[in-house]
Order: sequence, then C-alpha cells, then structure tokens
Amino acid sequence: MSIHRTIAERLPDIPRWVEVRDLLLSEAGEILSLELAGEIALVLYDRESPCVFLVGEVSETTFDAATATILSAGADVVAPLAYEQRLVDALPGWTHSRLIVHTLNHPERLPTDEAGQVDWVAPDELRGHDLPADLLEELEDGGSHSPIAAVRVDGRPVSFCYAGSRTETLWDIAVDTLEAFRRRGFAGRCVAQVVRHMDGLGRRPVWQALEENPASWRLAEKLGFAPIDAMVMFEAPQD
Repeated sequence: MSIHRTIAERLPDIPRWVEVRDLLLSEAGEILSLELAGEIALVLYDRESPCVFLVGEVSETTFDAATATILSAGADVVAPLAYEQRLVDALPGWTHSRLIVHTLNHPERLPTDEAGQVDWVAPDELRGHDLPADLLEELEDGGSHSPIAAVRVDGRPVSFCYAGSRTETLWDIAVDTLEAFRRRGFAGRCVAQVVRHMDGLGRRPVWQALEENPASWRLAEKLGFAPIDAMVMFEAPQD
C-alpha cells in the first residue's frame, strides 16, 4: 500500500478533510511533511491549484518550511482555525477568511427539475460554447473525474455542478453559473441533480463556502445545507 493511502486510512473520512483525502486517495497531492506517531501531522501540497493543506499539529520547523513553500509558490492555504494567527504573521499580503463547511440536513429542500432543463454535459461539448476560459478549464478538469450537470438555455449550458473532490463516502460540491444567468434557480437544480446521482453511489455532499461569500452560503442554506465545521483559507495575492 502506498504512503498516500496509508495516510488516508488513518485520517477520518469527515467533511473537513474531503479535499485532503481526495488528494491522498488519488495520489495527486505531494506530501511535504508527515508525522504518523500519535495524531497525524501532515503538510500536503496540491501543485495544480496551487494550494497547501495543513493537517494536525505540525512542528515549528515544519510550519516554517511549509510557509516558505507557500510564499515561493504563491499558493493558497487551507488549515484548521488554530493556525489562523500564525499564518497571518507568516503570510503578509495573503487575504484570509473562514471556510465554512456544510452538510445536507434537509434534502427535501432540494428543487426538482420540472422544466426539464438539467442534463449531463460532456467536456467535449463545452468546448463548442462561448464560456470564459478559466471556467472551461475548470470544467474540463472536473469532468475528467466527475459527471457535470448543466442547465441549458436555448441549447447553451449556462449553469454547472460537479464533484470537485471525492472520498469513499463524501463529495465536495463545485458549482458555477454564468453571471448573466444567476439568481434564476439554475445552480440549485444542478446541485440537486448531482446530489441525487451521488446519493445512489453512497456519497454524501459537502458544501464549503467562504464566510465572505454570502451568495454561496446563503444558497447552501436555501438548498437544505447547514454549517457543521470551519477551517481558515488564505488566498495568495493576485498579480
């Protein structure tokens, strides 16, 4: 068994670790530091994002090495709240916010697709539509490991949902809608489509929303999600 899967087996399959465990199970995350004696202390690097995840209580030496990597790479950071002040001091210029973790408590609030606008869409089809380049890149990456639900307007896909991360029992909701088509209920219908699909596979949804993004967590609450945990996320300065 690989070291990645050994760590994944030691780390509980709970909502706050859905991204970390996905990176471990897929072996896509680079292990920068690891201590397995007692509670896991881990620094995991997703070069593609780029983002560094802190798990457990790492040593001062490990923390300093991790922040050096973060500064050099201009990476984002996700960590337990206990790290918040230390990261504020170590990462001048990085913005930070609480990352609120939600789970679905009231599935009866999920909308139905009575209008028949939601369908599955393949990444190849998306290339034939006028989508922002960054969104198209995100959807192509997401579609490589997850089905994508989309709402179409006049044949054009305008709202999307897919599983950003997956573990044995959980998946992380990734959702986006073209700006001109927001506040029309499309995102909720896409989310409901993927929730029901993943439920059939034995996976429960996790919704993560920055505290400073009320549009996201208000939509989560409208769809029946409730906050159960919180992390902190630091975002690198934009060039």
